[in-house]
Amino acid sequence: MAEPRALVIDGAQIIDGTGAPPVPDGRVVIRGDRIVEAGPRPLVPLPEGAEVIDGAGRTVLPGLIDVHVHDPSPANLELYVRNGVTSIRFAGGQQRDLLALRERVERGELVGPRIFSVGSGVDSTPHAWPGSHAADSPIEARRLVRRMVEVERVDAILATHRVRPAVLAAICETAHELGVPVTGQLWETDAHEATGAGIDGLENTSRIPESSVSGERLFAHRSVSERIALLTQLWAAADRTRTGELAHLLAERAVALAPELVSFEAWAGISTTEVEADPDWPSDPGDPQVAGYRRHNAYISKDYTAEDRAIQPAALERYAEFCRVFHDAGGPLVAGTDLSFGGILLHRELRLFRAAGLTATQAIRTATRQAASALGRDDLGFLQAGRTADLIVVRGDPLADLAALRRVEHAFIGGRRVASAEPTEATR
Repeated sequence: MAEPRALVIDGAQIIDGTGAPPVPDGRVVIRGDRIVEAGPRPLVPLPEGAEVIDGAGRTVLPGLIDVHVHDPSPANLELYVRNGVTSIRFAGGQQRDLLALRERVERGELVGPRIFSVGSGVDSTPHAWPGSHAADSPIEARRLVRRMVEVERVDAILATHRVRPAVLAAICETAHELGVPVTGQLWETDAHEATGAGIDGLENTSRIPESSVSGERLFAHRSVSERIALLTQLWAAADRTRTGELAHLLAERAVALAPELVSFEAWAGISTTEVEADPDWPSDPGDPQVAGYRRHNAYISKDYTAEDRAIQPAALERYAEFCRVFHDAGGPLVAGTDLSFGGILLHRELRLFRAAGLTATQAIRTATRQAASALGRDDLGFLQAGRTADLIVVRGDPLADLAALRRVEHAFIGGRRVASAEPTEATR
């Protein structure tokens, strides 16, 4: 069989996703679904007959990854690709539907990113969210995880709110035997206990700070909204010495932290004006995606008291500070959104990481190499020879201005062009 025609991105700055310094005048060669070579232009031969994209004034880097999404609408999928996000992981949902969605995207029937999924979340009864799978004992957990991986074909396991340490340990042990990671949105198991049970990741509403309220009150919440309000109180009152120690422990155990700070902002109404003024926000006020976004945020915040709302900024500041301490200790901080309009909000999450003290290179890495590692994929998140050709070409330099990440001129998934803003190709 004839070798596929090479595609070359020529003269662009290369950010390879590893955290290494950028290559200012680079050349990237793609054949089929793989990166063949990437490096300084004088050192990388130009294949004969290649299709060439002029990269002058552009940056090429790995496609961005959102590790926590929920909205499967075509509009949301297309928004991701338009904003340079080439992989997403659904954190809950009917696995049969999500596999069908993945197949439609892979066949080219829908424009969208590479899809990963945890299927339904795993919870103990009574479930915090309808549709969760039940695991009330270690033996149930082992059977359930095996079925989810071998039959339902999930890419990871999401352990949720009422799962206790013994059940979580069984979930982690079985999932690891089968080669899939376990992430968590946990409440009855705290971060210390989750780490001891072998969890691979913790997500936004997990109970990370040490409790500053009584156990009876901590577990007597009557709604998801009350539980998240309690979490806000925990963060606002968190002891920096104790959270710092925990940040170092999680970093030492390489537990991936996906804080999804943008979700807390949205639920509290902190980001509403700015997000809804974004150029990619639908102009039609009756857009169903807009209605769903507002309805979800109102549902989460419906039981917040006036005091809960007042302490939101302080709680968010403490959480962001924890993220910086965790990152500085070597922990794998990763980018996620947990909301619709992830194509807008993932970039906002990266800006929040920058505001917390990460460099631009470090912030980008949370949505490239570190996020790919959280997915369990060592072929994604890198722009290096032999890796899968999921990459984007953006106008400008995101190391000088992260906003350049949204000026996407080309997006490729597995070497296939899925978005192109303007015709800059030529043939040599």
